[in-house]
Amino acid sequence: MLNGNISSMEINLNRRSLLIWTFIVVVVILVYLGSFTFMEEPEFVEMIEGYPDMLTSGLGMSPEMFDDVNLYHGGLVLLYVLLLASIYAMMLAGGLVTRDVDLGTVEFLYTRPFPRNVILLSKVFSFLVMMTLLWITAYLASIAIGLMWVAPGDFDVYDQFMAHLMGYLACLAAGGIAFAVSPLLNRVQGSTSLAIGLGFAFFLLNSLASMYEQLEFLKYLSIHYYADLTGAAGGEPFITGIIVMPVVFVAGIVIGTIFLNRKEFTA
Repeated sequence: MLNGNISSMEINLNRRSLLIWTFIVVVVILVYLGSFTFMEEPEFVEMIEGYPDMLTSGLGMSPEMFDDVNLYHGGLVLLYVLLLASIYAMMLAGGLVTRDVDLGTVEFLYTRPFPRNVILLSKVFSFLVMMTLLWITAYLASIAIGLMWVAPGDFDVYDQFMAHLMGYLACLAAGGIAFAVSPLLNRVQGSTSLAIGLGFAFFLLNSLASMYEQLEFLKYLSIHYYADLTGAAGGEPFITGIIVMPVVFVAGIVIGTIFLNRKEFTA
């Protein structure tokens, strides 16, 4: 069901973007996790407490987070890491499908002696490899910075593993959505715009749900809710999210396969 040549080709073609996005994620972790020693100062906490509850809850900046390095990293730092990583995940997944149509290589690739299912699943496998590498690197960077510099005695390796795992699953869900929609698009620019729009939409929906009780229902439309990074970093991972996010990923692949098999490619 997989073609190794297609998978390795996609990984090689997207290697540069993977390195760039991984570097960005590591820099974000370095800067914001490294700033914990400053942010836990009483003066800073008092300043946060003076902000409106609506603002602090919407931005994931509750004062309690600045008392615990694990909650701070999981609930605040990884919140913004997930925003970036989910955008990249959707850009990557969408580009894996739309690039062939956009560049015209689809006429060569889709006439080869293997079904479209094999082509898509091979691309999905390359997506999985690259997402796994990104989040493993993010986890190792977090552990190195947290244990060796910021909070050697307090940084919980297991809880942070669960928080990073939830972020990883959220990116898979985001990628699944992109795989479902991308066969309907014919340009890489279209899939890129969709990824950026959805990435910020997920973040905004989660923030609005936290800020306004009347809009709490919006959280069910956001991958950030199902990831529940704060809960995972606090030792209480969201079990429903662990189930829902992989299901969304698989469902997206199934839907994308159906759309791709029905799509007509014309010269």
